[in-house]
Amino acid sequence: MSSPTKTIVVTGATGKQGGALIDALLAAPGGANFHVVAVTRSSAGPRAQALATRPNVSVVAGDIDDPEAIFAQIAASGKGPVWGLYIVQVNSDAEEAQGRALVDAATAHGVRHVVYSSSDRGGPVKSAGNPTRVKNFAAKFHIEKYLEAVAAGSAEATKMTYTILRPVTFFDNLTNDVHGRGFARMWEQMGDRKLQMVSTRDIGWFAAQAFLRPEVYTNVALSLVGDELTQAEADLAFRQAVGAPMPLAPCPVASAVKFFLKGTVGDMFRWFEEEGYGGDVAECRRLHPQMQDFKSWISANKGQWAQQ
Repeated sequence: MSSPTKTIVVTGATGKQGGALIDALLAAPGGANFHVVAVTRSSAGPRAQALATRPNVSVVAGDIDDPEAIFAQIAASGKGPVWGLYIVQVNSDAEEAQGRALVDAATAHGVRHVVYSSSDRGGPVKSAGNPTRVKNFAAKFHIEKYLEAVAAGSAEATKMTYTILRPVTFFDNLTNDVHGRGFARMWEQMGDRKLQMVSTRDIGWFAAQAFLRPEVYTNVALSLVGDELTQAEADLAFRQAVGAPMPLAPCPVASAVKFFLKGTVGDMFRWFEEEGYGGDVAECRRLHPQMQDFKSWISANKGQWAQQ
């Protein structure tokens, strides 16, 4: 078997999106041509240890606040040069600065293709010029613009290209804990307003395709959506799969979260109600026929509720 020919760095490798990308890439025809450097805060955790046992994967402990240190470790390990970089971040006050630093590090180290996990902000056309008032959406907008400008100004001999993925809200936010129940109640409080959603598994599939087929996904932005439905519609599918209604946090709790977290969760749910995502389910399914809708997602993930 030939050695991998391209090294890609995956941030958030032990998270849902990074993990889904690694799974999709290694399982795909052509996946053996890649070596994945999985970046995680700690290489001692169980998820990191499991990743380290997989073929064509090495684990690097690092913090995206210091991307230069991550690239230095890769160079010292002999796994470079780095051909591709996947950027996914946790929402935080440092998000924009982290994203810009990662793009700068990619440029400095000759990375040829960057895949950036952003967020839809009203569909493919509107997202390009709509930062929104939602704090983490605006940070992603500014990172997108920075990535586009840096790529456009990169030297021809080491031309950087990019793919921007703009997923909508994750099915995976629906969990059997206080956070998931709070999300479900805030969704329920939207009434007849539909919410667009997507699975992190499918985000990983598109990210893998962007690395496997960069000629198709070069310098494009894709809004990713698997379904569009109200909480009441989702509850019907949930009951069929789980045999019980979707658990909801008490109304006052959800209302209080939206009030006290005005700059984040509150603004986001108000934006869902007033503007909302604009992804095209049919187009996404054309590109990826196995894309999950809510019914297929809850059927595959019902275990955490069915165990009660």
